[in-house]
Amino acid sequence: MLKKFLVIFMILLICGGGGYYAYQHFYKRALSSVAPIPSAVAQKGAFDVTISAIGLLDAAVKKNVTSDFGGKIIKLIPEGTYVKENEPVIWLDVSELEDQKKEYEVEVQLAETRLKQKEETLRLTKLKNELSLKAENAKVDFQDLKLQDAKNNYDKQKILVDKNLVARSALDDAQIALLQAELSLKQAKINLKKLEEDQASDVKIKTSDVESAKVDLERQKQKLNDALDKIEKAVIKANGQGHISYAIIWKSGKMSKIAEGDQPWRRATLMEIPDPATMQAKIPISEIDIGRINIGQPAEITVDALPGQTFKGKVETKSVVPIGDPEEFFGGGGGSYARGKEFDVRIKLDNPDDKFRQGMTARVRVFINKLNDVTFIPQEALFGEKENRCVFIKKGDSYEKRTVAIGDSNQNHIIITSGVSAGETVLLRDPTKKIERIGTLDELKKGAEPAIGPASQ
Repeated sequence: MLKKFLVIFMILLICGGGGYYAYQHFYKRALSSVAPIPSAVAQKGAFDVTISAIGLLDAAVKKNVTSDFGGKIIKLIPEGTYVKENEPVIWLDVSELEDQKKEYEVEVQLAETRLKQKEETLRLTKLKNELSLKAENAKVDFQDLKLQDAKNNYDKQKILVDKNLVARSALDDAQIALLQAELSLKQAKINLKKLEEDQASDVKIKTSDVESAKVDLERQKQKLNDALDKIEKAVIKANGQGHISYAIIWKSGKMSKIAEGDQPWRRATLMEIPDPATMQAKIPISEIDIGRINIGQPAEITVDALPGQTFKGKVETKSVVPIGDPEEFFGGGGGSYARGKEFDVRIKLDNPDDKFRQGMTARVRVFINKLNDVTFIPQEALFGEKENRCVFIKKGDSYEKRTVAIGDSNQNHIIITSGVSAGETVLLRDPTKKIERIGTLDELKKGAEPAIGPASQ
C-alpha cells in the first residue's frame, strides 16, 4: 500500500514539475517576446506653439531664359549646372531654318538682279527722253524763227502796200503766212508739253518699278536676316550666372519640366537662373492654419540636402487666395504634400547658404506663440477623436484610461489642459489593442507557427 502511494506521489510530482517548467519556459518566454509599450513622461514648462510644413526652396529673384521663337529642343545642359552669363544652355533644331536660309539667299540674288534691270531701264528711259526732248525743243525753236520771219514779212508788205508799191493781195498772203506760223509754233509747243508729260509719267512708272524692286530686295534680305538671326538665337544663352533650373511648361495634358524633344511656344520661359542670395522657403499652409500665420513670425528651416543644419528666417509674405492647383506648388510632381485648399507662405532666410539650390526640399517650423508653465505630452500619447480625447497612464504593470482636454500643439507635442499631471507616465500605444507576434527570424526559418501575444500592460 505504501509502495503504491509513493508511486502515485512521484507521478504527480513529475507532472507538476513538468507543467511548471513548461509555464516558465514557453508561456512566459512568449509573453516576454512581445515588445513592451513605449512610454513618455508628461512634462511641464515652456512650450513653443508651431506650425510645420514641407515645402521647397525658391528664389525671390530669378532671371528667365526664354526663346524668341518656337522650336524643337535638341539639347539641354543638365539641370543644376552652374553657368556664366552668355554661356549656351539650350539648343533648338535649325534644320528647317537652314533650308529657309538657302531659299532666301536665292530670293535675295533674284531680287538684286531685278533691281539692276529696273535701274538700267530707268537710266535708258531718261537718256532716250533727253534726246527726244532736245529734238522737240528744236522744232519749237524752228517754228519760232519761222514766226519771226512771217512777222517781218507782214510788216514789210504792209509798208509796201501803204506806199502802193505792191498789190493788196501781197499783204493778205503775208497775213495768212503769219497766221500759219503762229499755229505751227503753238502746235510745236503743245507737242513739247505732251512729250514732257508723257516722259514724266514714263519716268515716274520706271522709278516706281525701281522703288518696288528695292522694297522687294529689302523684304527678301529681311527674311534672310530673320532666318540667320533665328539660327544664331537657336543657341540660347544664359542671361545671368547661377545654377540652372528647368521651367515647368504645359505638355501632354499636364505641367512638367522641359526636356529634349519638347517644342515650347515662342517667348515661353524655358529655364530659370535663381539668385542664391534671395533664396526663400516656400511652403503650403492649410486654410485651417493660415489665419495663425503673420508677417514677421520667426521660423526654423531644415533642408533635406543639408542634414544637421538649421537655418533661421521670418515669414515675409502669405497669399490671400488659395493655391490654384496643389501640384503646381511642387512643380507638378509634389501633390503628395498639398491637399485641399492651401495658401502660399514664403519664409525669408536670414543667411542663405551657398549650397542652396532651387527646388530643394525644405522643412519649416513657424513659431506662432510661446507659452509658459504648461503641461504637455507627445502627440503619439493622445488617442480618440474630437470630444473623446484620452490617454493611458501607466500604473505599475497596468494602466489607467483618462479623458483629457487639450490645447495648442506643435510638430511633436500637445498641451494637456486637464487630465494629466506633470511627471505622470503616458503610454505611446493603445494597450487595449492586441498585437500579433510574428516570431523571431530563426523561428520563421524553422517554419514555426506565429505566436499570438497580448499587449503588454
